[in-house]
Amino acid sequence: MNKDLKDQKELIKEQECKNCKELLNKMEILAQQNKTLESKLQDSEQHKLYMQADLENYKKHIDKTFANEVEHANEKLLKDILNIVDDFERSLTTIKDVEDLKGITLVYNNLIKLLHSYNIKKIDCLGKQLNVNYCEVLLQEESDKPEGTVIEELQKGYIYKNKVLRFAKVKVAKHINEDKENGTEEL
Repeated sequence: MNKDLKDQKELIKEQECKNCKELLNKMEILAQQNKTLESKLQDSEQHKLYMQADLENYKKHIDKTFANEVEHANEKLLKDILNIVDDFERSLTTIKDVEDLKGITLVYNNLIKLLHSYNIKKIDCLGKQLNVNYCEVLLQEESDKPEGTVIEELQKGYIYKNKVLRFAKVKVAKHINEDKENGTEEL
């Protein structure tokens, strides 16, 4: 009976070893799966961060695009208003009735104040040397003023947010031909 007991103990031990090996194999498999899942989780977290950054960048891009569109729309409206300002300025020179002139001048001044409130500034070029960044030359005229001096402003120019909203259209001085001055002309 002792032998049977010993054999049973051996069998139980063998069975326990098999169970331990199986458990160890299962634990190893589970550890590998755990590593794989942790790696996938890290990848997912990284992907999530990239997606959040992309979303933030997209939002900033949309906001900037929207702001540019609004500004562009404002520029178009303001350019159209400048044509009305031109009409007012022309009409101010033709009105003879003092009362009518006062009323039109009041409306004109309010319009100019409105433009100033939008940071629209008139380009001051009359009597100054031509600056092609702000002026468009339409005519040249011989003059005793230095060549390139703006001698007449044909249409006022305006700046909006440090950008030319409308170029000033000008007439500039050109050098008087000395031969013409002396009464002789080259042929």
